[in-house]
Order: sequence, then structure tokens, then C-alpha cells
Amino acid sequence: MEKWQFVAIDVDETLLDNNDHYDIPRFNRVVSRLTAKGIHFIVASGNSLDALRTIFADSPVKNYVAENGGRIICGGHEKFSRPHDRATIAQFLKWEQTLQPQPDLFSLSGANQTFIASQFRDVPVPYYPHHTYFQNLAEVDEPVFNLNLNWFRQRPALEWIMRQASQINRQFPQVHATYSGAFGIDVLPAGVNKAVSLARLIHQLGGNMNELVAFGDTANDLEMIQQAGCGYAMKNATTDLLAVADRVTSRDNNHDGLLYELEMLFNLKD
Repeated sequence: MEKWQFVAIDVDETLLDNNDHYDIPRFNRVVSRLTAKGIHFIVASGNSLDALRTIFADSPVKNYVAENGGRIICGGHEKFSRPHDRATIAQFLKWEQTLQPQPDLFSLSGANQTFIASQFRDVPVPYYPHHTYFQNLAEVDEPVFNLNLNWFRQRPALEWIMRQASQINRQFPQVHATYSGAFGIDVLPAGVNKAVSLARLIHQLGGNMNELVAFGDTANDLEMIQQAGCGYAMKNATTDLLAVADRVTSRDNNHDGLLYELEMLFNLKD
């Protein structure tokens, strides 16, 4: 236990249950006790920084790897960002219109808010705290870190979604598309992933990836789980992540599996 100086956690279906809830008092107690032990706590998520700051508004979290690595926040201050090239976004917008079946939601994750394609104006988006709608790229007036496609209504098989991500990567070598859970694909700038940005953040904090224990549940966590000193897959994780993880949690995300594992690993129980 003594070697772990950093903890990184995914959010959706790792900390959050399938209804997007988590035990806030218990979580805050875990983070505070880890901090008191000198352990740096990091949230590493595909969510936008806007969404993460909303989810953790009442928590002591200060370190974020947001947008699957596109943005790094250290001690509450932004230290790194890597947005998409505008020409790439324009090409992708044209291609997305030819995709069949069309997604149930398509959005661009901007620096301060989420831009949702106007044809999805009637789709409820409670997980985007600040959002607006656009018809063309000229209306998107801030850097974009993530292009998100989601088929949450059609609920296609995971194998189909993974094939779409592979197709995007073949067609657009300037991006990195990855399954992000909940029937979605995140499309990031090439070279961006959680592990790369975690290594950058941990170096700034005076450590290395061998001192990191990380928790995740799906494909956008693969690099993080593989490169951490100890990578945990959630009990509910996808098979690709289970195959590379060092350990698997004893409980799933609907039974506080992440918090339970941290309490056991770091002896945080009362």
C-alpha cells in the first residue's frame, strides 16, 4: 500500500451507478482521508470539465484529467489543453451526416459548454450542465476537445459500436476514437488519452505512473489501466478492460465497488 501516492478514478459506471448517483458523503470522506495520508486524488474522465465540476461541486477534488486527457486541472488550475483542429471538426461533421444509423445524440465538447447539433434539440441532456445548439461550425465559438456520438436510444451491440470507432480511426488518422460507455463514442485529437495526461499531471506533482493505482470500466480507460502501477477494472467492466487489468473490484458500480475497494486498499474504514 505504501507505494501508491496517486489514485485516479473514472466516473461513469465506475464511481457513478447506473442511475448516475454516488454516495457523496462517503466519497468525500474517502478523498479527504487519502489527502490526509499524502495521496493525490485525481478524477480522470471523458466528461467535460464543466460536467465534472458540477458532479463534484460539493467535494474536495482539485485534480482533473477531463475530456479523456484533453484537459488537465492541477490544484484547481488548468495546466494543459489539447483541442481539435477546426478543419478536422469540419471534415467530421460532413462524414457524421452520412453515418447509418444516425446517432441519437451528437455533440461537441467546448471549453465552457457543450454544443449540440440542432436536430437533437428535443433530446433531454441533464448530464450537460451548460449547453447550446448549433447548425454549422461557425456558431461554435470556442475550442472543442471531444466529438461525441451516442446511440443511447437504439442501444446497439457493443461490437457494432467498437466497429464504428475502428472505422473512424481508419478514416480520420488525425483523431483517436474510443468507446466511452453508455452506447457512446468519444472522438479525441490523435495522441490524446487518459494515460498520457495522467503521466503529465503526475510528473507535475512530483511522481511517476508506477505510483498510481487507477480504476476504470471501459475502452477509454484501457491506456490508463495498462500504464498505472496497479490498474483495477470494475466488476462491471467491459471484457477488453477485464483482460488487461491487474485486479478486479469485488463489487460493481451499483454497489459502491470503487469506494469499497479504496477503503480496503488504504485502510480507510472507521
